[in-house]
Parts: sequence; structure tokens; C-alpha cells
Amino acid sequence: MNIGIIPMRYAKALFAFAQDKGMEETVYAEMNQLARSFAEHASLKTILDNPVLKSKEKQALICTAAGTQVSDIFVRFIEMVLHHKREKHLQSIALMYQDLYRKARQITIGSLVTATPLSADEENRMRKMLMMDKEGTLEFKATVDPEILGGFIFGIDTYRLDASVATQLKRVKNQFMDKNRKSL
Repeated sequence: MNIGIIPMRYAKALFAFAQDKGMEETVYAEMNQLARSFAEHASLKTILDNPVLKSKEKQALICTAAGTQVSDIFVRFIEMVLHHKREKHLQSIALMYQDLYRKARQITIGSLVTATPLSADEENRMRKMLMMDKEGTLEFKATVDPEILGGFIFGIDTYRLDASVATQLKRVKNQFMDKNRKSL
């Protein structure tokens, strides 16, 4: 069976249930935190795959990973996932729930990585520029990474533009190396 089918079914079911209860935003925040926890702590997935760990202990761990105070909907959903032994799909479920929520709310994801911090005015101009031809809202994250040396790395939804000095230097180096290999 396709590994993406199971998480998508669970994410759709959770999203539909949360919408019925008017709690989709709360569950979205919990799923965001859970996805961040999986990304930050690789051992979380390994621990959840441990068959010796009891369901109640797994549930407590997942709820802690999702935030300090989780909703009843989230707790009930985790109980169902654990009952059906689908905890290995939990990270994918969280990510797919995020996608479903963002699509329903017309939320665009944007990111900008620069070598030096942006001023608030520059960041606001970037936000406005990104949303000129789009409807909905923008989740925008600006980060600083001195290792790119200069320029920027820009991303919106699935599109990525790397105009960093570090990447340009790598390209020049690779072109130089390729040209020299051919001449030997």
C-alpha cells in the first residue's frame, strides 16, 4: 500500500472532524508543534516505533511534543492512531494536516534567508511583494545565515530561488573544475 494514502486519510478525517467542531485552528497549531518536534528530535520517531512502550506512555509523549496544553480533539485522535497502531505515520499525518489547513485557508508559505538581518521595513516590503497576486494570508519566515556570505535564498510554497553568494561561488568552482578536467 502506498505510504502516503494512510497519512492522508487520517489527516483528512482529523481536519473534517476539527472543522465540524470549529477547532481546526487549534488542531493546526498542535500539528505545527508536533511536526516541529519531529523535525527537531529525530529520536521521537524511533521512540514511538518501540513496541515495548505502552500506548499511554506514547500518548503522553506525543501530547507533550504537541504542546503544553492540547485539545480534547487532539487527544482523542492520538488515542485512535495508537489503537490502530499507526504511530509510525504520525509525522506525515501532521504535515498533511498542515497542508490541508493551509489550502482551505489560502495560506501561502514564504521564507527568506539572508546573510544579514533585514529591517522591519524591508521585511514588510517583501511580504507585500509576495502577496501582490495572491489571495489569502502569508506565513513568512525571515532567517539569517551568515554562511551564505551575501545575497538571499527565497522560497514561496514549492518554488525556491537561491541567489546566494555561496551558491554562486560553488557554481563558478564547479564550472572551473569541469573545464579543467576536459582540457586534460
